[in-house]
Amino acid sequence: MVAKMLKSRKIIYVDVAGEENNNLFKIALVDVENNIKHVLKIGEIKNNTEAEKFAIFYAIFYVKKHDYTHCHILCDNQSAVNDPIIQKITQRYSIGLSWIPREINDLADSLAKSEPTLDELEWNQLKLFIELLREPVDSSEIILKQKEEIENLKSTLGQRNQKIQNQATQINSLRSKKV
Repeated sequence: MVAKMLKSRKIIYVDVAGEENNNLFKIALVDVENNIKHVLKIGEIKNNTEAEKFAIFYAIFYVKKHDYTHCHILCDNQSAVNDPIIQKITQRYSIGLSWIPREINDLADSLAKSEPTLDELEWNQLKLFIELLREPVDSSEIILKQKEEIENLKSTLGQRNQKIQNQATQINSLRSKKV
């Protein structure tokens, strides 16, 4: 009975391979439980760490796209794993994320060196997904509107309090006249 209550985590390995001098990399994603292996060619990437961040973003995209729960992403680039934006996003979506040594990530590592299995459409979707995740929400307009609403409510409340005060004064005046 206890075994049924415990949910196992879906483990997803990611890695990249490529040449920094030409800004082309390949992302590998391995979903062991479902025997899924994806390789995606990506371009316009500055360096290996940025490519590893894209690999983690792709894993997040993959998890959300398939509506998986109880997932844990494993990556062998500590800088990418510790990226504050990635940390915040994985926390928001309740996705585990850990650094693992390179030698443990050999399945994703060898896959990243193979030919792409996904087309450019997946790369374009990933870029859009990342833009949306990284794009800070311009909350200044929202905050300004909320401040205006608060000021309006304060003004209305002040007017109502003044009206109540005036009515109380009138009631007290009438009481004193009757006595």
